[in-house]
Amino acid sequence: MSETAKTAFLFPGQGAQTVGMGAAVCAEVPAARALFDRAAAVLGYDLLRLCTEGPAEELDSTEYSQPALFVAGLAALERLKEDAPELVERCAATAGLSLGEYTALVFADVMDFESGLRVVQERGRAMQDAAEEEHGGMVSILGLEREQVEKLCEEVRGDWTLQIAN
Repeated sequence: MSETAKTAFLFPGQGAQTVGMGAAVCAEVPAARALFDRAAAVLGYDLLRLCTEGPAEELDSTEYSQPALFVAGLAALERLKEDAPELVERCAATAGLSLGEYTALVFADVMDFESGLRVVQERGRAMQDAAEEEHGGMVSILGLEREQVEKLCEEVRGDWTLQIAN
C-alpha cells in the first residue's frame, strides 16, 4: 500500500449483532473493555455480558442491539489502534449504516462516547416501542436479483404493505 493511501471506516447497522461479539477484543485489549465498562455505567446494565452470553433474543431486541453494536464497533477500533495504528491515523472518511452513523460520529470526534451512547440508547428504545405498537417486520434477503425479490413480494403481499427498502 502506498504511503499516500487513505483509509475509510464503515460501521455496521442493526442486524450485524451476534452473541459472542466483543468477547475476544475485551479479553485482549484493556481499552476495549473500558468502553464496555463505561457503557454499563451509562446504560445501567452489563452490556458486555449481554453481547458475550446473550440470550440472542434479548441481544436482537432493538433496545439492546443498537447500543451493543455502537460499543462493539468502537471496541474493535481499539484493537485496530493497537494492531495497526497507521490505518487509524490514515483515516480520511468514516460512515455508518443506519445506527452505525452514530459510531462514525463518535470516531470522528463529532460527539463524545457518552453522548453518542445516550442517543443510541434512546433511539433503540424508541424504535423498540414503535415496533411493539405496530405489527410489522423486516427481513434481509441476500443473493437474489431485484426482480426475484419483487416477485417474492408480489407472491406473499396479500393485504399487507410490503416493499423493498434497499
